[in-house]
Amino acid sequence: MGAALLFGAYWAIFVLTTPEGVLTSAWRALYNTGPAIGLAIVVHVLLDRFVWPQSRWIKIGAHIPAAVAFAVIWYGVILFLRGLRSGWMEGGLTMMPFSPIAFAWQMFQGVTFYALTALASLAIALGRRLSDLVAELAARPVAAESAPSTIIVKTKDETHSVDVAEIICVNGAGDYSELTFADRTLLSTSRLGQFEARLPEELFLRAHRSHLVRLSAITRTEPAGNGRTVLHLENGTSVITSRAGSRLLKEAAM
Repeated sequence: MGAALLFGAYWAIFVLTTPEGVLTSAWRALYNTGPAIGLAIVVHVLLDRFVWPQSRWIKIGAHIPAAVAFAVIWYGVILFLRGLRSGWMEGGLTMMPFSPIAFAWQMFQGVTFYALTALASLAIALGRRLSDLVAELAARPVAAESAPSTIIVKTKDETHSVDVAEIICVNGAGDYSELTFADRTLLSTSRLGQFEARLPEELFLRAHRSHLVRLSAITRTEPAGNGRTVLHLENGTSVITSRAGSRLLKEAAM
């Protein structure tokens, strides 16, 4: 699209400012814009491969000679193509240099077109880097929120800081929950579902709708019939799972 617009602009200028016909103006537009577009592609490849990966000062320093080379090569190719007129094979190739004003204008065009090409190339390189960064971030596993090592438990009159690793099980008791430890119990004013949301999923098993059990507190298990399982806990108590809890226990087993 950009190449077509550039060609169309040159063509329109030649048609409007010279007495030459439409076809001759099209040829003039072609030998002016074709080399520039080809050079722009080459410049982008070279910049992308050899310049953009370098340090800032190398990037800056490389553009000065590159812009001059771009303008000079463009000018030279235009001179050559201008000489390819009808009958050049019999009469020879005649390359007529531009007038000083036209030459200065051509150099200005060359440097300007190089600058636009470099900016477009940089935008492409930055866009690719941004896409790679986004893909890299998307591929990274999301860090799981750190599981709490302690929780605050509210009882009717007090609050207690409780080490999660010391909880053996949590039993639902209506609007309350009973936390069982090796040496004591606490009756919390929070519901069992609130504890299930707070306690680490990888450490606790919803053995029953009324019981949360710390997996490492289970010393052994045995069938309870009807798809249920008896969990013997380290404090000497036992809990009977529901069938769903029994399935969860099997899934958690290695």
